[in-house]
Amino acid sequence: MTQHRVIAEDSLSAMDEISKVLGKDAVILKTQKVNGKIEILGSNNIEDIASSNVNKIKKQNNNFSHLFSNHNLDRDTQNRKLNSIIENKKVQIDVNSEKITEYKNNDNNKTFVDVETFNKFSNKIENLLKDMVISDINEFSTHENKSLTIELLKKGFSKKIISDFQEKIVNDKNIIDTEMFFYHYLGKKLVFPFEEKILNSDILFLNGPSGSGKTTLCAKICSYILDNLLSANEKHKLSILNFSQKSSEQSELLNYGKLLNLNVASVSSLKDLIKFVDENNGKSKLIIDVSQENKNLSGYLEYLEKITLNKKYLNLLTIPASTNKNMINSIMDFYKNSFPTIALTKLDESHISAEELSVFAELNCKIGILSGSRSIIGSIAFAKSDVLAQYMKDISV
Repeated sequence: MTQHRVIAEDSLSAMDEISKVLGKDAVILKTQKVNGKIEILGSNNIEDIASSNVNKIKKQNNNFSHLFSNHNLDRDTQNRKLNSIIENKKVQIDVNSEKITEYKNNDNNKTFVDVETFNKFSNKIENLLKDMVISDINEFSTHENKSLTIELLKKGFSKKIISDFQEKIVNDKNIIDTEMFFYHYLGKKLVFPFEEKILNSDILFLNGPSGSGKTTLCAKICSYILDNLLSANEKHKLSILNFSQKSSEQSELLNYGKLLNLNVASVSSLKDLIKFVDENNGKSKLIIDVSQENKNLSGYLEYLEKITLNKKYLNLLTIPASTNKNMINSIMDFYKNSFPTIALTKLDESHISAEELSVFAELNCKIGILSGSRSIIGSIAFAKSDVLAQYMKDISV
């Protein structure tokens, strides 16, 4: 037997019958729909098999998907596409089956790509282009250093920040060192004068992730206020409040309080926090160390957003150096309506990259404090644009 015709309810059943009768090497010569059923003509004749293999090779060579995947478009996929085309063209059900078969056979020489294959191809192209820079070479001619854009991109600065900078200086002919000018431009965009803010504030909330150095920074800020604002007999005008649900988180802060000879109080509920703030109002400066677990405490964020409308109530957000950009986006999105100022912490343990600085700039964040973690008590470094500019210049590619 060389050919066998099968009529079944669906293609899989018909192909299974062909395989049982003609063997696994059999090929499908023709498929058509007759009276709502699937009719398949198969063959195990050597000439038919050879002819089918030649056709498959031709189709594979014409299919661009083999460049990116081992997946090949099979005849079933083509038939599904052809059925869809026939339906879209509103071919009538009662059209002569021989004409439908002829129509299919004529289109069999065309290559159809299914949605899944095309999506895979698109995703691979997108991944290939993700880290590429496509630009007109004339774009660089506006700068004396034509390779500056590429050098900044290699360092990790984002395309958006570089583009914003280029638009700003496009007509400025007086710039001598464009690269250094870029660092100063970004430094000024990021830095926020915070020294006077701390000295003139009534309440300072310290928020941030666990392990970001809030407690250490709290001690440093208190030390700075004592050295630059209050005299030795005015220590009662400065208080520390630990807002935490766990008593264990108060111990370190208590040790710092003893070292600085300052009163350290503790509250665990939002109600007690509000009461303490109201009772303390006008009596002394208050530094509040907020535990990470209270970030999602019901009503806390709303209270913080409302109270920081008063310019003397500050929200200082501690973010460790080398925090990845996704985490930065998440943190800033959470606190965006509470007027946060950034304190970059743990700069003596790790470095902040150009990519992270770009994220801060794109989000219009303001950096007020630069802080390490190894030195417990001592002066804090307020962010300055020239210091930050030199830091960016020293970032290695």
